Amino acid sequence: MTSIEELVADLRPIKRVKPQRGAALVIAAVSSTVVGVWMTAGLRTDIMAGAPHPIVMLRGGMLLLLGFATLSAVLASAQPRVGRSSNGWRWALAAALLFPLTAAYLSIIDGSIPEADLHAHNGPWCLKISCGSALLIGGTLTAWLRTGAPTAINRSAWLVGLAAGSFGAFAYSLHCPSTTITYIGIWYTAALALCAVLGRLIVPPLIRW
Repeated sequence: MTSIEELVADLRPIKRVKPQRGAALVIAAVSSTVVGVWMTAGLRTDIMAGAPHPIVMLRGGMLLLLGFATLSAVLASAQPRVGRSSNGWRWALAAALLFPLTAAYLSIIDGSIPEADLHAHNGPWCLKISCGSALLIGGTLTAWLRTGAPTAINRSAWLVGLAAGSFGAFAYSLHCPSTTITYIGIWYTAALALCAVLGRLIVPPLIRW
């Protein structure tokens, strides 16, 4: 029979996973993307003047709320515990869905989707900059997550993509010239959905035990 001493002979202590470090790394990555948007595209004039448009404040606040809620769930997933629940991100996502739902309702009332929002020339830039920023943020978060022990691999992957997408979209929102609900409902929703799908496809092989 194998003794306990023989079973543990090759075990080595490892550093404890610190969620604070993961959060700090992500915040640093988000800050980098914000500076990048500022230096390459510029910030909105109302933000620079210290008097942002109400829609800009709502849009940015919702993206940050969703980003931090999903980030919290990802950080918790690195240290799975029995009975521990991190479902606050579901409520944040439900609140964020008010934007596309409101946009859909307004389009139904008007009888069509506003062409200016549907074919906005800066719409593709919303996707490119948001997703590009999300790659940096998501990569940073994934690298940290690899030091933990996530058990719900697919769920964590979705959340990494959603968190990275939310923060990436926030970085772009500081430049975005649009202030319409329909634009937010179309392009920002598309950016978040795309980042979530990319997270689900890319992240699992990188964090699987």
